[in-house]
Amino acid sequence: MAAMCVAAAARVVSATAPHHQHQHSNNNNSNINNVVRGGATSSSSSPSSSYRNPTRATTAAAPRAPRHTRVVAAAAASASTVSAAAAVAADSATSSSSSSSSALCDSLRPPSADCAKTLVAIANTGTISTICDDGVALGTFASYIQVPKSGEIVLRMRADALHTTNITREPRCSLYVQPATQPPGVLSRATLIGKLEQLDADAAAKASEVYNAVHGENVGVDAAESSDVYFKLIVDRVFYVGGLGSDKRAEVVSAADFLAAAADPLCKHALGIVEAMNGDRYQDVLNFARASLPGGGEPAEARMLWADRLGFDVRAITAAGAVMDVRVPFTRDCTTLNQALSALTMLAQVMWEEEKQYTPVPVPPPEPEPIEEDETA
Repeated sequence: MAAMCVAAAARVVSATAPHHQHQHSNNNNSNINNVVRGGATSSSSSPSSSYRNPTRATTAAAPRAPRHTRVVAAAAASASTVSAAAAVAADSATSSSSSSSSALCDSLRPPSADCAKTLVAIANTGTISTICDDGVALGTFASYIQVPKSGEIVLRMRADALHTTNITREPRCSLYVQPATQPPGVLSRATLIGKLEQLDADAAAKASEVYNAVHGENVGVDAAESSDVYFKLIVDRVFYVGGLGSDKRAEVVSAADFLAAAADPLCKHALGIVEAMNGDRYQDVLNFARASLPGGGEPAEARMLWADRLGFDVRAITAAGAVMDVRVPFTRDCTTLNQALSALTMLAQVMWEEEKQYTPVPVPPPEPEPIEEDETA
């Protein structure tokens, strides 16, 4: 997997070189913009999370060095971060140690504390586990909010609910969070472990306003009642499980790291980006996988799984049926939707040039303007 990361990083770094002419359709960027923002596209293709088998165009071209060779060479000549990644990959290729591979992948993905904070920001619901009087844990549905600015996690509970009785006796609990919007195959989750502390009347009134704005007043068993009580979760530690490929993680995040972490700035846009890329721009996703697989592997199918500020994940199925998850990093942090769309379009151009073996025609520098002589001299 380390070799995959280097291949992806090398292809991305090459995107920083100037391109003289964009052959890739400019309509793709406007289409994905419309899909992500909730608008319509002019394309007849509809976004789909299922795999499809596109027809790859064949072109006659002069023989080139194997792609793996070009990738390693590009990585060696890239910026310092990617050069370090290449060194780690070389070490991983010659030893059985997994620490080097983990170090490389960690540099291409947000830290676990940020990932856990992102899950909490996306979900807004989870399972609260409290301790019954017989010592058995009780897991029940819970919805929550994050208080603006402070980021405190606040839960609303029925005053006469069993879990409320449990909390009154034993405040220790855990909140399990797993967003329903994650595509199949990602399935990251976080368990926030700590204790609940009831808010006073003033803080509860403010929390109620935020809660209703986020969740609405609900109906039936979840309808808001005047007797509802609000508790804030004081996090002691977080158990985070996530990652793909060799970057699978199952680790404990400290309370200090979790509180200092920030949700990914693309977390509210990631699902729209994924749906658009797997729909109208599926050929680009296939090219991303093709450029990232080790040993010149050819993907039969591919789809994007998720995107964050540092890059995105692609799951590829080879002609032999092997399933591989590859991480493709951006050239820089993408903190806005427009930055992410721009980075994806730039990467798509690079992958298009790789597939077509396209060499841009250099544009000659402009000729210097003639110096006019002063007639009064």
